Amino acid sequence: MTSSDGLSTDLGHICDESGVGAEIEAAAIPVAVKPAPDVDLDFALHGGEDYELLFTAPQGKRVPSWMAELRQAGRADQAWPGVFLKVDGVKRKLPPQGWEHFQRA
Repeated sequence: MTSSDGLSTDLGHICDESGVGAEIEAAAIPVAVKPAPDVDLDFALHGGEDYELLFTAPQGKRVPSWMAELRQAGRADQAWPGVFLKVDGVKRKLPPQGWEHFQRA
């Protein structure tokens, strides 16, 4: 799927539908190079419209070579529920803060 609604939100959707949890490394998250103070890790995690692809694959699985620049940002596992972010070795829960299409009022 694309991460156009925000990585924190879209990764949560993948985990919910797959019955797994995920742990991502902050250092592996690409941050846009732009001369603006609001472009930081939080923007990369929760901002949208970046049209990056987000997917999971089994450990050791060969990924098609036609896919350009791939980046492993973390891992998924059935052992824990939820989405977590590791910053400098410290793991914390990552709540979804991106765009939600069908929110109840």
